[in-house]
Order: sequence, then C-alpha cells, then structure tokens
Amino acid sequence: MNSSKAKKLSDCSDEQIANVTPLAQEAFLTQLFQYGFFHADPHPGNILVLDNGTIALIDCGLMASISPIDRDFMIAAVIHLANKDYASLVDDFINLDILPADSDRAAIIPLMDKALSPYVKGGGAKKYEEELKKLYGMKQDDLQSQVGGFQSMTQDALTVLNDVPFSIPPYFAILGRAIVTLEGIALTGDPNYGIIMESYPFIARKLLREDRPEIQMALQQVLYDEKGTTSTQLKFTRLISLLNNAAGVTVGKDSSGVFVDLDATPESGSGISFKDGLKYLLSDGATSLLELLEKELDFLSDILLRQILRRGSNEAFISLSNISPRPPTFLRRFLPSSPIFQDISLPLLLPPSRDSTLPTVGILSLNEFIALIAPKIDRNSEIYLLNLSEITDEFLGEGISELIRGEGIVSTQTARIILNGAQNGVFGYSSTESSKTIDNIARQISSTIFNIIGSERTSNDKNMQVFLDVVNELDTQERNRFNYIVDEILKRNLNRISDRLIDVPRLL
Repeated sequence: MNSSKAKKLSDCSDEQIANVTPLAQEAFLTQLFQYGFFHADPHPGNILVLDNGTIALIDCGLMASISPIDRDFMIAAVIHLANKDYASLVDDFINLDILPADSDRAAIIPLMDKALSPYVKGGGAKKYEEELKKLYGMKQDDLQSQVGGFQSMTQDALTVLNDVPFSIPPYFAILGRAIVTLEGIALTGDPNYGIIMESYPFIARKLLREDRPEIQMALQQVLYDEKGTTSTQLKFTRLISLLNNAAGVTVGKDSSGVFVDLDATPESGSGISFKDGLKYLLSDGATSLLELLEKELDFLSDILLRQILRRGSNEAFISLSNISPRPPTFLRRFLPSSPIFQDISLPLLLPPSRDSTLPTVGILSLNEFIALIAPKIDRNSEIYLLNLSEITDEFLGEGISELIRGEGIVSTQTARIILNGAQNGVFGYSSTESSKTIDNIARQISSTIFNIIGSERTSNDKNMQVFLDVVNELDTQERNRFNYIVDEILKRNLNRISDRLIDVPRLL
C-alpha cells in the first residue's frame, strides 16, 4: 500500500468522517461477528481513508477474539435490545456470564429499561444524559425535580451495585473500549449516531443466514415468541420486518421512532419488493431462515391445499355437471332426477393398503374423495390463513390473497386434472417404487399448477401475473432452489394424501 495515497481519519473533515462511518462500521462488525477477531484500538489515527474510498486499519498491536458461541449470544442480545425485549436480553446476559442464572428478573428488567433505552437512542454521552434526565423527571429550571430525580437515579444505581450480582467477562472491557472509540468517531460526523440501531441491518442478516443452534433459537424467538410465551404460529409481520431490516430498509419503528417494533405493520409500499424478498429468501443469505421455516412451509402447504380443494372443488364440480349431456326439457318431468355429479361413485386408483405393497382400486364419490384428501381445517388454521391473506393482500396484491383463501382457484380444468389423476394413478404408486418415480410425479404436478395459474388467471389478474413474472426472472441458482422447495412440498403432500387414503375400503 502506498501511504501517500492514504489519509488518517484524524485528519479528515466531519463530512468525510460521516461518509466513511458506514464502511468503518461494516468492517468492525465483520471482524467482530463474522471472524471473532477484531482490532481493539480503532482510534482515528489507526484508520486510513484511501483514495479509492476504502479504509485500512494500522497498528494491530491490540487485538482480541471472541468465541463463536459468545458471538451468537451477542447477536441475539443486539436484536433483543433493538426490539426492546429486555426479558430475552436477561437470558442473553445469563448466557454471556454477565448475570447469574438465578437473577431476579422482576428487579432487573425495569433497571435495564432505564439504563439501556437512552443509550439505544444514540447521540453519545450528552444525549444519554439528556434522556436520563427526562426519564427521571429532572427539569432544567426545577431544583426540586432535579433533586428528586437524582435521588431516584442514585437509588437505582445502588440497587444495581448491591442487589444485581453482575460480572464483566475479560474480553468485554476491551470490546467496550473499541465500541466507545468507534462510536466517538461516528458522533463526530453525525451527532445523533446510535451504534445499536445502525448495526441492526448487519445483525438481522446474520440472524437470517447462520444456521448454528444459538442463532436458530434467537431467530425462532423473534418470529414466534409473543410476550414471553412461545407460539406455534409464525408472526408474519415480524418476518416482513426482519427481511426489510436485513435489506437495510428500517421499517416498523415504534412510536418513539427509535426501537424496532417487529409487531408493527409496515406501511403499504414501504420496504423491499416481493421480487427482492423472494430472491433474498432463495439466496445463501437466508439459510437459517429457510431451515427454520421448513416445518412452517410444510404446515402451510397442507392447510392451504386443503383450503383450496374444499372451497374450490364444489364450484368446479358444478361446472362439470353443467356440461354433462342432459335430456330434453320436455322429457325431464318423466325421468328420474339426474344424480349429482360429485356424489356419483367412481373407481379410483389408490395407494397400497396396510397389508399390501401394490396399488388398489376403491369406489368413492368425488365429495368423499375430497373430504378424505382434504380434511376440514380447524379454527386456529383458519385464523392463520386469514392473517396471511390480509398481509399478502396488503403487500403482494389481492390475486395472491385470493389463492390463500382458496377462492376461484380450482376451475373446471383443475377438477378434470384431479379426477383424471385419481383415476389414472397419481395416488396409486406402489410402496416399493423408487423415490425417483415420486419425484417425477411431484414435478409433473408442479408444472401443472403453474400452467393452470398461467393460463386461467393471468389474463385478468395483474397481481398473479406479477408473481409469475418474478418466478420467471429468478436466476438459475434461485430457480433451482425454488423448484426444489416446491417439489419437496408436493412430495410431502402426496405422502400425506396417501396416508389419508390408506384405510379406504378396496375392491377385491
């Protein structure tokens, strides 16, 4: 490196410092959370700004390292601090050996709120002091309020010192020094700089990408926990908020405009587009998220398929009935009523029974068949789909939400495919057939689904066309991953349908 082409940060203007701060921050966060080995003395004289806009660190005499597991706990701590989730932050501090496992949570959480909330807002020591005075009701020209506030602040400080048996791990002192130094530099360029909120997008990306157990636990906590309790249902607004923040688009801030409220619904049209969101989900950057969502996608595909089949099949079968041959009107009064199409029993090729390895034939009406392969979903699942429908209606368009509600999806053509498939063996493969055969069936169904959507809905449905266009614009790697996910989901649904048909009476 040619030093004549570099300039120390200490010799830069405030504007130059402001411009280079995001790069210096990214470098520090990468050292800390990606490699666990960081420059512990990043003062302005040790940071060089090069002519090409990059930065270089010199004087690496003071370095420090952090173990992978502690890095993961620190990532969780930043997420919980930015989300103002102090109950979970207590767990993070316990995992980091800052607090003992038997800590008095009821006493600690309010103190955390008072001590940490002003810091997250940014602005350095001066702004922190101002926020503390507001918090304790200390008015500028009111001596009584200042005395009372100071007494309350002192009491809280004594409580922390006397009643909270905290300890500081050895590396925390050197890490704290590095953070304070960097924050001081950043405040020179931006007096309102706050390192927690500024680093949140980087941390969100780590949370979505890493697949280690501690990260998976933190991600699950963000996406499923609600007021200290674990829910079995994904919080869709949190997923959207996290994806946006990982992309560097801060949405869902709370009323103070500082903390990230993951439960706040972002404004329509804000944040990343559906295209960018899907491409991100299919990238290596969402490894942890996709692994966590595997069961969610499986559950969603099951109830979604059942919803679509149950709500859409009746309309489609009526359409098929209307195109069947009918006797002349003058003869209908003398003839018995025509049977209802969907109640007519038909031979269907079914999966092997419990005591056989070969497919067998059963006699079922279409209504019976649909009732078996698509059992009615329970109330909680209906609410789950309703919530998903409302979110997709707002952010992806009505066409996608109609699909989730099962409205107008199963058409005459679709019903024919279901009927022909059932009669010709889509569900009648033997238990001894290779998984390759089942893979082919799944791929055929996947291709059929997209053909149906493309041919029947896109002519008058702009939102569905947007969805198809986004899928078609995926690059090779993204499309392969997308096809793999769709095929896996279809195979699991085929297996579920086979299990539901296993006890159907067979013909001898």
